[in-house]
Amino acid sequence: MRRRNFLFSCMGLGAGSLLMSAKPVFSATPEDKPFSRAKLKMSAPLDWFPGDKPEEKLEIVAKWGLPAFEWLHPKGDFKSIRAKADSLGLQLSCIVGVGAIAPRQMVDPTDHDRLEKQFRERIEVAKQLNCKRLIGLTGNERKDVSRDEQKGNIVKFLKRIAPIAEDNQVFVVVEALNPLVDHPGYFLTRTDETMEILSEVNSPNILMLFDIYHQQITEGNVIRNLTQNIKKIGHFHVADNPGRKEPGTGELNYKNIFKAIAESGYDGFVALECGHSTGNYEDTLRATLSFLESI
Repeated sequence: MRRRNFLFSCMGLGAGSLLMSAKPVFSATPEDKPFSRAKLKMSAPLDWFPGDKPEEKLEIVAKWGLPAFEWLHPKGDFKSIRAKADSLGLQLSCIVGVGAIAPRQMVDPTDHDRLEKQFRERIEVAKQLNCKRLIGLTGNERKDVSRDEQKGNIVKFLKRIAPIAEDNQVFVVVEALNPLVDHPGYFLTRTDETMEILSEVNSPNILMLFDIYHQQITEGNVIRNLTQNIKKIGHFHVADNPGRKEPGTGELNYKNIFKAIAESGYDGFVALECGHSTGNYEDTLRATLSFLESI
Protein backbone atom coordinates (compact mmCIF):
# COMPACT_ATOMS: atom_id res chain seq x y z
CA MET A 1 0.00 0.00 0.00
CA ARG A 2 1.35 3.42 -0.88
CA ARG A 3 2.14 5.72 2.03
CA ARG A 4 -0.48 8.29 0.94
CA ASN A 5 -3.23 5.64 0.68
CA PHE A 6 -2.14 4.17 4.01
CA LEU A 7 -2.46 7.55 5.72
CA PHE A 8 -5.91 8.19 4.29
CA SER A 9 -6.95 4.69 5.34
CA CYS A 10 -5.79 5.36 8.89
CA MET A 11 -7.57 8.69 8.93
CA GLY A 12 -10.76 7.00 7.81
CA LEU A 13 -10.48 4.39 10.54
CA GLY A 14 -9.85 7.09 13.13
CA ALA A 15 -12.84 9.11 12.03
CA GLY A 16 -14.98 5.98 12.04
CA SER A 17 -13.89 5.19 15.58
CA LEU A 18 -14.76 8.68 16.74
CA LEU A 19 -18.18 8.47 15.15
CA MET A 20 -18.82 5.08 16.68
CA SER A 21 -17.79 6.26 20.14
CA ALA A 22 -19.85 9.44 19.80
CA LYS A 23 -23.01 7.69 18.61
CA PRO A 24 -24.38 6.81 22.07
CA VAL A 25 -23.97 10.46 23.10
CA PHE A 26 -25.42 12.23 20.08
CA SER A 27 -28.28 9.78 19.70
CA ALA A 28 -29.13 10.02 23.40
CA THR A 29 -32.79 10.44 24.13
CA PRO A 30 -34.41 11.82 27.28
CA GLU A 31 -35.61 8.35 28.22
CA ASP A 32 -31.97 7.23 28.56
CA LYS A 33 -31.49 9.63 31.51
CA PRO A 34 -27.98 10.27 30.16
CA PHE A 35 -27.02 12.99 32.63
CA SER A 36 -27.51 10.59 35.53
CA ARG A 37 -24.18 9.01 34.48
CA ALA A 38 -22.24 12.29 34.47
CA LYS A 39 -19.45 12.92 36.96
CA LEU A 40 -20.70 16.47 37.48
CA LYS A 41 -24.07 17.61 38.81
CA MET A 42 -25.33 19.43 35.74
CA SER A 43 -28.22 21.87 35.60
CA ALA A 44 -30.02 23.47 32.65
CA PRO A 45 -32.37 26.46 32.39
CA LEU A 46 -35.99 25.51 32.91
CA ASP A 47 -37.05 27.86 30.11
CA TRP A 48 -35.24 25.66 27.58
CA PHE A 49 -37.74 22.87 27.92
CA PRO A 50 -41.14 22.63 26.18
CA GLY A 51 -44.36 22.80 28.10
CA ASP A 52 -47.08 25.28 28.97
CA LYS A 53 -46.43 25.04 32.71
CA PRO A 54 -43.24 24.76 34.78
CA GLU A 55 -44.45 21.40 36.06
CA GLU A 56 -44.52 20.06 32.48
CA LYS A 57 -41.02 21.36 31.83
CA LEU A 58 -39.76 19.66 34.99
CA GLU A 59 -40.95 16.30 33.66
CA ILE A 60 -38.60 16.66 30.69
CA VAL A 61 -35.70 17.86 32.85
CA ALA A 62 -36.04 14.67 34.89
CA LYS A 63 -36.26 12.46 31.80
CA TRP A 64 -32.80 13.67 30.73
CA GLY A 65 -31.41 12.57 34.09
CA LEU A 66 -30.50 16.10 35.11
CA PRO A 67 -30.41 16.44 38.91
CA ALA A 68 -31.30 20.13 38.82
CA PHE A 69 -32.74 23.00 36.84
CA GLU A 70 -31.65 26.65 36.72
CA TRP A 71 -34.35 29.31 37.02
CA LEU A 72 -32.92 32.72 37.78
CA HIS A 73 -36.29 34.49 37.90
CA PRO A 74 -38.87 31.92 39.03
CA LYS A 75 -42.56 32.68 38.82
CA GLY A 76 -45.81 30.81 39.13
CA ASP A 77 -47.43 28.62 41.76
CA PHE A 78 -44.38 27.92 43.93
CA LYS A 79 -46.18 25.33 46.07
CA SER A 80 -47.16 23.28 43.02
CA ILE A 81 -43.75 23.68 41.38
CA ARG A 82 -41.93 22.64 44.56
CA ALA A 83 -44.16 19.58 44.97
CA LYS A 84 -43.48 18.52 41.38
CA ALA A 85 -39.73 19.06 41.68
CA ASP A 86 -39.61 17.09 44.92
CA SER A 87 -41.56 14.22 43.39
CA LEU A 88 -39.03 14.04 40.54
CA GLY A 89 -35.98 14.38 42.78
CA LEU A 90 -35.01 17.72 41.22
CA GLN A 91 -33.39 20.74 42.84
CA LEU A 92 -33.45 24.37 41.79
CA SER A 93 -29.75 25.11 41.46
CA CYS A 94 -29.70 28.93 41.61
CA ILE A 95 -31.81 32.09 41.52
CA VAL A 96 -30.97 35.77 41.38
CA GLY A 97 -30.56 36.93 44.95
CA VAL A 98 -29.25 40.41 45.63
CA GLY A 99 -27.97 43.31 43.56
CA ALA A 100 -28.12 43.93 39.83
CA ILE A 101 -26.11 44.89 36.75
CA ALA A 102 -26.94 48.54 37.29
CA PRO A 103 -25.78 51.71 39.04
CA ARG A 104 -25.56 51.86 42.86
CA GLN A 105 -26.07 48.35 44.34
CA MET A 106 -23.28 46.99 46.59
CA VAL A 107 -20.71 49.60 45.59
CA ASP A 108 -22.92 52.35 47.08
CA PRO A 109 -23.57 52.19 50.84
CA THR A 110 -26.67 54.37 50.48
CA ASP A 111 -28.26 51.42 48.67
CA HIS A 112 -27.43 48.78 51.29
CA ASP A 113 -30.69 49.01 53.26
CA ARG A 114 -32.70 48.38 50.11
CA LEU A 115 -30.44 45.49 49.14
CA GLU A 116 -30.81 43.81 52.51
CA LYS A 117 -34.59 43.99 52.15
CA GLN A 118 -34.30 42.54 48.64
CA PHE A 119 -32.09 39.74 49.91
CA ARG A 120 -34.50 38.77 52.69
CA GLU A 121 -37.37 38.66 50.18
CA ARG A 122 -35.40 36.48 47.80
CA ILE A 123 -34.51 34.09 50.60
CA GLU A 124 -38.22 33.49 51.12
CA VAL A 125 -38.58 32.64 47.43
CA ALA A 126 -35.57 30.34 47.65
CA LYS A 127 -37.00 28.53 50.67
CA GLN A 128 -40.31 27.94 48.94
CA LEU A 129 -38.53 26.36 45.98
CA ASN A 130 -35.79 24.54 47.92
CA CYS A 131 -32.97 26.59 46.40
CA LYS A 132 -29.73 27.09 48.35
CA ARG A 133 -27.76 29.44 46.06
CA LEU A 134 -28.59 33.05 45.35
CA ILE A 135 -26.56 35.19 42.96
CA GLY A 136 -24.95 38.38 44.25
CA LEU A 137 -24.23 41.22 41.80
CA THR A 138 -22.05 44.15 42.83
CA GLY A 139 -23.42 46.76 40.45
CA ASN A 140 -21.59 49.05 38.05
CA GLU A 141 -18.37 50.88 38.79
CA ARG A 142 -18.69 54.39 40.15
CA LYS A 143 -16.65 57.28 38.81
CA ASP A 144 -16.89 59.47 41.92
CA VAL A 145 -14.86 57.29 44.31
CA SER A 146 -11.87 54.95 44.05
CA ARG A 147 -12.08 51.25 43.31
CA ASP A 148 -10.66 50.54 46.75
CA GLU A 149 -13.50 52.43 48.39
CA GLN A 150 -16.05 50.62 46.25
CA LYS A 151 -14.46 47.28 47.10
CA GLY A 152 -14.70 48.23 50.76
CA ASN A 153 -18.40 48.97 50.31
CA ILE A 154 -18.95 45.54 48.77
CA VAL A 155 -17.13 43.87 51.67
CA LYS A 156 -19.19 45.88 54.16
CA PHE A 157 -22.45 44.82 52.57
CA LEU A 158 -21.51 41.15 52.25
CA LYS A 159 -20.43 41.10 55.89
CA ARG A 160 -23.83 42.57 56.74
CA ILE A 161 -25.79 39.84 54.97
CA ALA A 162 -23.45 36.94 55.74
CA PRO A 163 -25.14 36.17 59.12
CA ILE A 164 -28.53 36.28 57.38
CA ALA A 165 -27.32 33.74 54.82
CA GLU A 166 -25.82 31.55 57.52
CA ASP A 167 -28.96 31.65 59.68
CA ASN A 168 -31.11 30.69 56.69
CA GLN A 169 -28.66 28.06 55.39
CA VAL A 170 -28.30 29.62 51.96
CA PHE A 171 -25.25 30.72 49.96
CA VAL A 172 -24.63 34.00 48.19
CA VAL A 173 -22.59 33.30 45.05
CA VAL A 174 -21.00 36.55 43.94
CA GLU A 175 -20.62 36.73 40.18
CA ALA A 176 -17.84 38.39 38.22
CA LEU A 177 -18.85 39.47 34.70
CA ASN A 178 -16.85 40.40 31.63
CA PRO A 179 -16.72 44.13 30.80
CA LEU A 180 -15.32 43.69 27.30
CA VAL A 181 -18.27 42.16 25.43
CA ASP A 182 -21.41 41.93 27.55
CA HIS A 183 -21.29 44.24 30.57
CA PRO A 184 -19.12 47.33 30.08
CA GLY A 185 -18.85 49.30 33.29
CA TYR A 186 -19.66 46.42 35.66
CA PHE A 187 -17.50 46.60 38.79
CA LEU A 188 -16.44 43.04 39.60
CA THR A 189 -14.70 41.31 36.70
CA ARG A 190 -11.69 39.28 37.89
CA THR A 191 -11.29 36.09 39.91
CA ASP A 192 -8.40 37.42 42.00
CA GLU A 193 -10.33 40.51 43.08
CA THR A 194 -13.38 38.37 43.86
CA MET A 195 -11.21 36.17 46.09
CA GLU A 196 -9.82 39.22 47.90
CA ILE A 197 -13.36 40.30 48.71
CA LEU A 198 -14.40 36.82 49.86
CA SER A 199 -11.32 36.54 52.07
CA GLU A 200 -12.20 39.81 53.80
CA VAL A 201 -15.82 38.79 54.27
CA ASN A 202 -14.66 35.42 55.64
CA SER A 203 -17.98 33.60 55.64
CA PRO A 204 -18.55 30.01 54.48
CA ASN A 205 -21.86 31.16 53.01
CA ILE A 206 -20.43 33.89 50.74
CA LEU A 207 -18.78 32.28 47.72
CA MET A 208 -18.09 32.95 44.03
CA LEU A 209 -20.18 32.11 41.00
CA PHE A 210 -17.49 31.22 38.45
CA ASP A 211 -18.92 31.88 35.00
CA ILE A 212 -16.52 30.16 32.62
CA TYR A 213 -17.63 32.23 29.63
CA HIS A 214 -17.17 35.55 31.40
CA GLN A 215 -13.82 34.62 32.92
CA GLN A 216 -12.45 33.39 29.59
CA ILE A 217 -13.15 36.80 28.08
CA THR A 218 -11.87 38.82 31.02
CA GLU A 219 -8.76 36.91 32.02
CA GLY A 220 -8.43 33.46 30.43
CA ASN A 221 -6.40 30.98 32.49
CA VAL A 222 -9.67 29.25 33.30
CA ILE A 223 -8.53 25.88 34.66
CA ARG A 224 -5.82 27.32 36.91
CA ASN A 225 -8.12 30.01 38.28
CA LEU A 226 -10.97 27.65 39.06
CA THR A 227 -8.86 24.85 40.54
CA GLN A 228 -6.75 27.14 42.71
CA ASN A 229 -9.88 28.78 44.13
CA ILE A 230 -12.28 25.84 44.13
CA LYS A 231 -12.95 25.99 47.89
CA LYS A 232 -14.41 29.46 47.43
CA ILE A 233 -16.52 28.61 44.36
CA GLY A 234 -20.16 27.80 45.04
CA HIS A 235 -21.60 27.58 41.52
CA PHE A 236 -20.54 27.40 37.86
CA HIS A 237 -22.07 28.78 34.69
CA VAL A 238 -21.16 27.23 31.33
CA ALA A 239 -21.01 28.66 27.81
CA ASP A 240 -18.37 28.68 25.09
CA ASN A 241 -16.61 31.72 23.68
CA PRO A 242 -17.07 33.43 21.29
CA GLY A 243 -20.81 33.28 20.75
CA ARG A 244 -21.96 32.14 24.19
CA LYS A 245 -23.34 28.92 22.74
CA GLU A 246 -22.96 25.32 23.94
CA PRO A 247 -19.61 23.65 24.71
CA GLY A 248 -17.72 22.78 21.54
CA THR A 249 -18.73 25.86 19.56
CA GLY A 250 -15.80 28.04 20.58
CA GLU A 251 -12.26 28.09 21.87
CA LEU A 252 -12.73 26.58 25.33
CA ASN A 253 -11.61 23.00 25.89
CA TYR A 254 -14.61 21.78 27.86
CA LYS A 255 -13.37 18.21 28.12
CA ASN A 256 -10.41 19.43 30.15
CA ILE A 257 -12.43 22.03 32.04
CA PHE A 258 -15.09 19.53 33.12
CA LYS A 259 -12.37 17.05 34.04
CA ALA A 260 -10.59 19.68 36.17
CA ILE A 261 -13.81 20.53 38.01
CA ALA A 262 -14.61 16.85 38.60
CA GLU A 263 -11.09 16.10 39.90
CA SER A 264 -11.08 19.15 42.17
CA GLY A 265 -13.60 17.56 44.52
CA TYR A 266 -16.25 20.18 43.77
CA ASP A 267 -19.70 18.79 44.59
CA GLY A 268 -21.97 21.70 43.67
CA PHE A 269 -23.92 22.36 40.50
CA VAL A 270 -22.53 23.19 37.06
CA ALA A 271 -25.25 25.04 35.19
CA LEU A 272 -25.56 25.59 31.47
CA GLU A 273 -26.16 29.25 30.68
CA CYS A 274 -25.79 29.37 26.92
CA GLY A 275 -27.61 29.63 23.64
CA HIS A 276 -28.09 26.89 21.05
CA SER A 277 -26.03 26.95 17.86
CA THR A 278 -28.66 24.83 16.10
CA GLY A 279 -31.65 26.45 17.79
CA ASN A 280 -32.41 23.13 19.47
CA TYR A 281 -31.89 22.60 23.20
CA GLU A 282 -31.59 18.82 22.71
CA ASP A 283 -28.52 19.32 20.50
CA THR A 284 -27.03 21.52 23.22
CA LEU A 285 -27.60 18.83 25.84
CA ARG A 286 -26.08 16.15 23.61
CA ALA A 287 -23.06 18.31 22.82
CA THR A 288 -22.51 18.84 26.55
CA LEU A 289 -22.78 15.11 27.15
CA SER A 290 -20.04 14.45 24.61
CA PHE A 291 -17.58 16.27 26.88
CA LEU A 292 -18.93 14.86 30.14
CA GLU A 293 -18.84 11.23 29.02
CA SER A 294 -15.19 11.53 27.99
CA ILE A 295 -13.87 12.46 31.45
